[in-house]
Amino acid sequence: MMLTSAMLASALPAFAQPREVAGRSRDVQQPLSLYLPSAVASAPLSLRENDIIITPALSVAYDDNIFRTIKGADGRTDELIVAPAVSARIDRILGGAQVTANALYGYEIFTFNPDRSRPRLALGARGTAGIAGTCSITPYGEYNRQRTDFGDLNAPLDNTIRQTRFGATATCQRPAGFYPLLSAERYESDNDGEFDYADQRTTSGIVGIGYRRPSLGQALAYYRRDDITRPNQVRGGSSVDRAGVALDRAVSPLLTASVDVHWLSVRSDDPLIEDYGGLGWRAQVVSRALTPLKIEATAARSVVFDTLLTTAYAVQSSYSLVGQMQVNELTSATLGFDYRTRDFRAPPGGVRGGLEKDQSPIFRAGLARQMTGRLFLRLDATHSRRKTEPSIGDFDATRVTASAEMRF
Repeated sequence: MMLTSAMLASALPAFAQPREVAGRSRDVQQPLSLYLPSAVASAPLSLRENDIIITPALSVAYDDNIFRTIKGADGRTDELIVAPAVSARIDRILGGAQVTANALYGYEIFTFNPDRSRPRLALGARGTAGIAGTCSITPYGEYNRQRTDFGDLNAPLDNTIRQTRFGATATCQRPAGFYPLLSAERYESDNDGEFDYADQRTTSGIVGIGYRRPSLGQALAYYRRDDITRPNQVRGGSSVDRAGVALDRAVSPLLTASVDVHWLSVRSDDPLIEDYGGLGWRAQVVSRALTPLKIEATAARSVVFDTLLTTAYAVQSSYSLVGQMQVNELTSATLGFDYRTRDFRAPPGGVRGGLEKDQSPIFRAGLARQMTGRLFLRLDATHSRRKTEPSIGDFDATRVTASAEMRF
């Protein structure tokens, strides 16, 4: 999915993400690189020590509208999903190089509709090697296989998407001063036969000049090019150009801000598909001023090509407000609201169901508890709605999920 890159938290499912664990090392992340194709996967590594983390997990979710059936239609179906999974992460410091690899295998068991049960798989690796003093190169690769969400289809239609991503980022970032950055990536996605019109091949390249100073943060002026082809479509190619500036700054010990503002241009090989030109952005503010509350606000405008709804692309705007409170040393609570709009661009008849636009508010809440040094419990609830133009794909759905994991 080729969004403004910091929107990509990583393609790995939640249980495969690195997490802070008392007494455990992890990758010390650099400030968000908003301009990279994959903000997590392509960022240089900074490991503290060698480590291995193995995490078996189990979640049970109840969904009152699993197939996202539209309002007023027959066939609204609830579902109880039991999803065991196991993930592993390995960190290694090898002389002048650092390497991390992770893997997840899980299985979603639909207890009311067992024929729809599916496995999910995620694999990833990246490494950073120093070159000529301050320079480094970070190659990376990912593979994911999982079920797509029913939300775009509003019907009990199963599709498994297989995503492959690999690339490399080279930079000569210093503690202070100017530095160059180069990044290249290849992304491929394949869907089941009925949805192969959405298959995608994307080649991305970035060149930039950055400036970094501890008292000011860091900034980067960059140009990014994405060339997208759809192998199962005639005239299915598109190109996306971005030119802009990305900034990361700690305004104070309790307030950090990141912003990426760029000119965004989309052109298609199909003359029936409308081109797009305008500003793209992603801005994020994180505040810890109201201890023990952490507040995170995000706003973004981007283009989206990975959707089963259209043969072309969508202009997407998204907004998020999340509050997280540390109730005590072992318990935290989260409350959030997300809002997304999409404006579909396609030739006549190129959007499934004839949709032109949609908007999706999502309310979410969660509670997490560390029971022991290894056992972690979570309870999450989400309520999502969707309103479309024309109003033929409206739905609402509520999901409650209880999960547990052991970390070794």
